[in-house]
Amino acid sequence: MKQQPDIDVVIRYLEEPGNEEHKRSLDEWLQLDAANLDIFLETKALWQGDVLPAAASYNISQQWQLLDVQLTAANIPPVTITTQPQPVPAAPAEEKGRIKPIVTRYWWAAAAAAAVVVIAVTLFRQPSYIAQQTAQNTDSLLLPDGTRLYLNAHTSVKYPRRFQGSNREVFVQQGEVFVDVKHMPEKPFSVHLKNVDVEVLGTSFDVKETKQGVKVFVQTGKVKAVYKNGKSVVLTPGEEAEMLLAGTTISTRRHQNNNLIAWKTGHLTFVDAPLSEVAAVLGDYYKVDIVLKGEGLADKKLLATFHKESLSEVLDILSKTLQVKAIQKDSLVEIY
Repeated sequence: MKQQPDIDVVIRYLEEPGNEEHKRSLDEWLQLDAANLDIFLETKALWQGDVLPAAASYNISQQWQLLDVQLTAANIPPVTITTQPQPVPAAPAEEKGRIKPIVTRYWWAAAAAAAVVVIAVTLFRQPSYIAQQTAQNTDSLLLPDGTRLYLNAHTSVKYPRRFQGSNREVFVQQGEVFVDVKHMPEKPFSVHLKNVDVEVLGTSFDVKETKQGVKVFVQTGKVKAVYKNGKSVVLTPGEEAEMLLAGTTISTRRHQNNNLIAWKTGHLTFVDAPLSEVAAVLGDYYKVDIVLKGEGLADKKLLATFHKESLSEVLDILSKTLQVKAIQKDSLVEIY
């Protein structure tokens, strides 16, 4: 049996995602060569106009159902190829049944040729970017240069398939990212946010996009945070900078611990920390609002370390240690 052209398998599936035979054919073709996955994703993106997913994170067996829903919901029409009309001799009525498959085959050949040309242009267009997004979960990914990004929940980033030229650039579109940069002095690394650029050579730091602005916290090394208006600040380990969208100044503060990146490490450390600070850190980590009710509560000091404990466990320890009462109601915690 003659094997179908590669692009033919992909296009047949995209036209009829509910067809089990096309689905099996595509699945078998994807298993033949790891490079086939890239071809499929490029073709699907061109077909739908979607952002390409990272190939390494694409699991064929687990994504069939989601892919079917997306393609079906998109109600994508067949590819239309317009050519200059040419006179065609009229065919006898009895031969129409034989002519139709041949015309269809020519259509498929034209569609395959056009798709291959578009894919080739897409693959060689530089730079080519990949978008990565998280929902309720955290995730991590390894960039082409060896730099690792740790993504907090509800975070979206964009990065090139390959770093070319003398710079390495990543774009944080929303959320929070911890960056562990591969040391390459000859090729500076930059993280771009809406109104702030962060420039480094080799270090680890956290950037967080909020409704109010951008926060940058350095764990190791040294970074330079630059406002779009040109103002900048150089940060060293333990320092945090906050740049508000509505303002033009940069405020900095020094932290004695790494609680700002607890979402990544799971570690929370409090050394004689006032309860007002503890409440702010716990509220951010567990995504709740913590309200202190009562005079003198804000100044109570806590000495404790937590590692991935649940909020209820932390509140229980807090209550016993500081002799307070903590009541949780959904996403609200009140401390008396």
